[in-house]
Amino acid sequence: MGFRFKNFKVYQDAKNFCKFCREILDKQITDKDLAGQIRRALNSVVLNIAEGSADNSDIEFARFLGISIRSVYEAVAGFDLALHYKMIDDKLNIAVENKAEELVKQLSGFRSSLKS
Repeated sequence: MGFRFKNFKVYQDAKNFCKFCREILDKQITDKDLAGQIRRALNSVVLNIAEGSADNSDIEFARFLGISIRSVYEAVAGFDLALHYKMIDDKLNIAVENKAEELVKQLSGFRSSLKS
């Protein structure tokens, strides 16, 4: 038995996005509550890809990919709050948003490719 989600490019890219963002969290975000919320959202992006792939239903998998997309949005909002609270600068926030946009495009495209 293999875990098919490990073969998905979007899964690998989601892990890389999480790592990039967590490095920022560890160095810059001083508010523990905000950092914890962003971490949970980042973990949700990756974990929902994996969980959704466990079922043989494309409809169900698409639903989990939708949750992953919403979690990316939540993480972006968390970083926007960190910008507002002056824990990060515009340049770092833009870098997060650019990577997030690419990941959302990838997740959306993957979700659209599934049978409905």
